[in-house]
Amino acid sequence: KIESSAPAGTILKGINFLKNGNDPVAKLEEEYPHWLWELLDEEKQKTQSQDPNSRTYHRKERKEMIKNNNFDRSRKK
Repeated sequence: KIESSAPAGTILKGINFLKNGNDPVAKLEEEYPHWLWELLDEEKQKTQSQDPNSRTYHRKERKEMIKNNNFDRSRKK
């Protein structure tokens, strides 16, 4: 299991992006949603991007198709 690098109660300086907001404070690991830790799991992300039923797979395919089309158009000029 992946663990947080900041202990609960730590002030996370520099993460606040609101003009009048405060820096957030780290929570206990149990307070964060389970999918957050899955984002850090490289193996799971890799298998998900290869699953034809996932949104990530289709976005990657579409991006590659657009790149190829743009390259073909640039060569025709």
